[in-house]
Amino acid sequence: MTNLEMFYFAGKCLSMDEQTGFREEIIQKIDDDDIDWAHFVHLCSNHLILPVIYLKFKAHKLIEHLPGELAEFLKEIYDLNLARNEQILLQINDIVKLLNANDIYPTFLKGTGNLLDGLYSDKGERMIGDIDFLVPEKDYLKTARLLEDDGYYIDSEFYGNILIEIHYPILFKPDVPAMVEVHRLIVPKKYGKKFEKGAIEKKVETLGDAGFYSVLVDHDNITLNFIHSQLSHKGDLNGIVSFRDIYDLYLILKRVGMPLSLNEIPFKGKAITYLVFAGKALGLPLRFYQNETCAAKIFEIKHSLNYNSPVFYKTYNTFVFLCDKIFRGYLGRGLKSLYSQNERRIIIDCLCNRQWYSYHFKIYKTFFKPVK
Repeated sequence: MTNLEMFYFAGKCLSMDEQTGFREEIIQKIDDDDIDWAHFVHLCSNHLILPVIYLKFKAHKLIEHLPGELAEFLKEIYDLNLARNEQILLQINDIVKLLNANDIYPTFLKGTGNLLDGLYSDKGERMIGDIDFLVPEKDYLKTARLLEDDGYYIDSEFYGNILIEIHYPILFKPDVPAMVEVHRLIVPKKYGKKFEKGAIEKKVETLGDAGFYSVLVDHDNITLNFIHSQLSHKGDLNGIVSFRDIYDLYLILKRVGMPLSLNEIPFKGKAITYLVFAGKALGLPLRFYQNETCAAKIFEIKHSLNYNSPVFYKTYNTFVFLCDKIFRGYLGRGLKSLYSQNERRIIIDCLCNRQWYSYHFKIYKTFFKPVK
């Protein structure tokens, strides 16, 4: 299979619950020895979906059809992720206790929010990167100080005295599994007013004796999923999607039901493109949106070129990266500083801090580092 064919094959593995015919198709490919399993594992690992792949294969009785070493490897990855997620839940309990004791009630976002909300069939299904949660603006810095007093620390060369727009610098703690991001905003203000202060709906939950927390309602969670995948991470520009994001979207949409209201989602055209492609990626064309738009076709072409041509992928993504840094970053902030005193202060803080130069050098070094 080509890279692109392997991508769509992985999508069908994720949606076997929806289309049982995919199971027979997968078995046929296994019997025909048509799968490069090392390639498959590499792709699923990059998309952070190996645990859910294991669970899908297990639920649909495909484990016995796999090479023995692969079945053992998938189970080992799942077991490790389950153990880590259980430790993350204990870490969340401690955070909730600490914050509730100071009259702060966090709203958990993205993976941890979904895990707490019971979105997944199994605690080990989702790979969690860090713990994201939102607190009221008045409690933002207080929350960070409470966590720092509890042993969390910032492990970064550059932040200076700049007030971070969306979240506090990432916090680490030696004896816990996950990093923590304390959010003052859910997403950047430029992505619409939907998530401005007080403009979100929440479900209040309890952790027993640990205390109270909130998660987003499903419709707001869909909006966050789209913004995080396609706008914040520039997936729409690059023609890139993550199966981890798509699978989360798939589960939320199954719970919400169709048709989906898009009236409150910002950048509606891009959201439609994301929904159309998500359906195709899972082998469920037009499942999440009933019309294939021109923008969706262009996105699919970019995505196909990314997978079929390493030269296109590197060239196009380098172009997007440099345009973002130069035009939106340096030139854009320079123009904004002409009328914004706060922007001028930020630029001066950066230029006077030697660590800022080192920080940006590392960004470029990491981006242009050859892929082994």
